[in-house]
Amino acid sequence: MIRILIFILAGLITPVLAFTEPSPFSSPSASTGPGIKLSLMMDRGLAYPGDRFKLYMSVQIEEGWHIYSLQPMDGNELLATQIVLEDNIFESHKYWQESPTRLIQDDAQQKLVKGHVTTAEFHNSFRVPEDSRSGNYSIKGKLLYRACDNNLCTLPQSIPFDSPVRVGVRK
Repeated sequence: MIRILIFILAGLITPVLAFTEPSPFSSPSASTGPGIKLSLMMDRGLAYPGDRFKLYMSVQIEEGWHIYSLQPMDGNELLATQIVLEDNIFESHKYWQESPTRLIQDDAQQKLVKGHVTTAEFHNSFRVPEDSRSGNYSIKGKLLYRACDNNLCTLPQSIPFDSPVRVGVRK
């Protein structure tokens, strides 16, 4: 009797699990609004003390939505996308660079805005301090954004990121 009950329950739960697969745009921090997918990549696999390296961030934006520029037009400062870094050993430029933006007539905000549609790419240059020891480090932070379609805007959203950085020793 217990075996039959287990088979019945397994038969009921399995179809439900099949529909709980995350979509390619799902993220733990962006459960409402558009799907946003964040990818990180360094321009090198190993950095040495004194070296510079770049960290690239690619943001895939669900069709029909847009996110705002890091450098918004005057009057839109509250809509600006931000990249906030946690403390780490690397020295970075104060400002991130971003891919070209578009001027978008945002009907949800009822104004012209600078933003990204489909993809947004950001990068920053970092320097490994001369006195760094070899080992594995990371650059952690979060992407803060608001997304809009032409009917509504999300509340501010946050996606955490963690990029590993390997530091070697010069011989």
